[in-house]
Amino acid sequence: MTSRAAAIHSAHLLIAAGCVAAPREPDPTLLEAVGWYTGVAGAVDDDRARALLDEAVAGEGPLAVMWLARVHSTGRMGFPRDGERARELAASVIREVQRAAESGILEAVFLMGTAYDEGLGKPVDPVLAASWHRRAAERGHVLGAHNLGNAYASGRGVEQDAAQAVKWWTRAAEQGDAITQLRLGEAYEAGRGDGRDLERAREWYRRAAAAGNREARDALERLEG
Repeated sequence: MTSRAAAIHSAHLLIAAGCVAAPREPDPTLLEAVGWYTGVAGAVDDDRARALLDEAVAGEGPLAVMWLARVHSTGRMGFPRDGERARELAASVIREVQRAAESGILEAVFLMGTAYDEGLGKPVDPVLAASWHRRAAERGHVLGAHNLGNAYASGRGVEQDAAQAVKWWTRAAEQGDAITQLRLGEAYEAGRGDGRDLERAREWYRRAAAAGNREARDALERLEG
């Protein structure tokens, strides 16, 4: 290849690279939806979360579409469970989600964990799922910590370790995640991971109940009854 041909070839490569849009940070509306879904916004409100997710999806961002796949995969956030639609949605955006994750976008890192956990655009692989969730959790992602705690609690993709489950659930719960607050209440009541401590159990149940979690409210009534 002559020097002139090489220069032209390099220019073409640069032009082609420039045509690929850089991964985008998630729409703030999507993050707000997730906040109401988890309780981080102050309470769990699936109706509000669903409306906001619909709004985010209308903007056609790949991370919002991947979230829509996620909620349909198991019927979260008040969406109907529809595994086929979940897989179709995930397949349509998984390349973009992975590219965003590899570029360091935190929400995408978490969603790659979901992809391998639930078979959304990727084959089910609990080890890879836990690895991606750990990467998200170590950077402070609430649901990354939540799911990593779940993995340790069940031994899915990692060696089962109740103490590690409590550690990661606590990171999520302290940010307002109502489900991990419930799980911590259950763990302290049963003595899993950090010893039995009914006062701690009551405190975590209170926080989850205040966010609107009915199971936590029922558990608190049982302990205080």
